[in-house]
Amino acid sequence: MQRALAPSGAMLSGTDPAFLDKLLQPRLALFWGAHTPTRALLAALSLFAARGQVLRVFDGGNSFDGYFVARQARRFSTHPHAVLERIRLSRAFTCFQLAELLENAPANPEPLFVLNLLSTFYDESVPLRDSERLLATTITHLKRLAAVGPVIVGAREPRPLVQERWVLLDQLQAAADAMWLLRAPEEPPCAQPRLF
Repeated sequence: MQRALAPSGAMLSGTDPAFLDKLLQPRLALFWGAHTPTRALLAALSLFAARGQVLRVFDGGNSFDGYFVARQARRFSTHPHAVLERIRLSRAFTCFQLAELLENAPANPEPLFVLNLLSTFYDESVPLRDSERLLATTITHLKRLAAVGPVIVGAREPRPLVQERWVLLDQLQAAADAMWLLRAPEEPPCAQPRLF
């Protein structure tokens, strides 16, 4: 399994075309961090759509930012409407809906982006053992889809209140063919103002 550290979104936002081309290989790629890497994934999918790629997006955390994608489309293309038409969005508001989306998704070579996959699995109203079982089934479908086309998944660490759900992220990491931990951008050092 390929593991790497990357600054937040630098590789995905178009600064490394070779990396982006490698990302389009059929496999399950995971981008994760303390914060959801949604912006970085949205920038990457906008770039792919601007290059003419039709793709699917499954939003598991209600985090798809259409305004951001539209700005990226204008940045990457002189025909932003055409870019936006290449993106097929489906939203899931529970882990059961997301699992059903993936179960019913046809396996084809179009890239599939799954935003904030674990967000609904971290829901405390779903017992942990049910979340683990459902995620195992979901991972089976992710692998089925990744055998034919690229599946790019974004996930974040569980919040402190649901730390027992780290096992879900561990489960997803173990299934990934390639994985990148996205760090938050480093803050520039704050200069101490002079007193006199």
